[in-house]
Amino acid sequence: MIHDPDNLFASKFYVLEDIYDKKILPFFSSDMKVRNKPSVDDYVNLWNEWESSVEQLSYDKCHKFWLFMLHHFSLHTEKKLSERFLKLPATSGNNEIFLQEKKDVFIPDNLHLKRLFEMEKFFVWYPQNLAPSSRSDLSDLYRKIGARSVSECICTEYPLLPNVVELKQIDAANVCNVRVLVKLILGFLACSSLKMEPNKRHEAVKGLLNLSFFEAKDSIHVSYSVSLSSGNILTKRANRMVRWESQSSKFFTQMNWHGENAGLVKYATYFSEVISEGVLLENHDHVAPLSELIRLAFLLKFNDEAIAFLMDSKNLQIFSEDDDFLSSVFGSTSI
Repeated sequence: MIHDPDNLFASKFYVLEDIYDKKILPFFSSDMKVRNKPSVDDYVNLWNEWESSVEQLSYDKCHKFWLFMLHHFSLHTEKKLSERFLKLPATSGNNEIFLQEKKDVFIPDNLHLKRLFEMEKFFVWYPQNLAPSSRSDLSDLYRKIGARSVSECICTEYPLLPNVVELKQIDAANVCNVRVLVKLILGFLACSSLKMEPNKRHEAVKGLLNLSFFEAKDSIHVSYSVSLSSGNILTKRANRMVRWESQSSKFFTQMNWHGENAGLVKYATYFSEVISEGVLLENHDHVAPLSELIRLAFLLKFNDEAIAFLMDSKNLQIFSEDDDFLSSVFGSTSI
């Protein structure tokens, strides 16, 4: 071929620009029908050779290969990659990239899980200093050819909490202002893209209203596990500080979270995620935006004026049906 822009095919083809004067190159192209550059098929075949002969790739080769795929991606490319690629690159702490089976390489769509499993080297590879838009495009490419998101492959387990004797029941006010929290959630359910009907949004918050709150002396852990094709199961534990057990209508909170580094932000984050997941059991796609809203409200200490301004800034409001519902639950106190 005439050109090898990425300098990857010297062992497979005669690259004529490296041999002949550039003045004669048009002759090879026009009269002898020599191909100008490597094709997508050439790159796919090259990857398959690497896959069968190399356990680790250099950063430079991986970078050139995947940027080429990004720039030449099409339905044809997707089909070729899906059919032929058995392995994908996993991240490494140095400039070498490990090749792993597709089912054992994951897209890091959840930063909490990424940090938890970052030493396992099973996340798909991204070039250094890659622009956010290109990173998103590369994630889409990986997903289309068979890599899965880590959040959809994680099995979450909740270890048993201590016996109730070791727990202290507390007032909900020790954790949050439930009245203001419910008002905020109702505004989100009514005015976000959900546009939930009044009876449905009232039903959604009833589980929250029926909770009994308990404080635990020990950390409240969650276990996350990933099954690999080898049969191995990788498990990590993380302190999530709070837990909502819907079947028993109990909310457990860690007693000593104030003492941890960045404790307030961590607690607000975990609290907002648990509340959002508990309220939006059938609308999981909306958990993230509601969680972000609740986290901000927690950091604002559920102050009435601050939350009213927050709701206005997000174009959230409650309606007369919600006012009546809140009054029936909390009395006629001004909301």
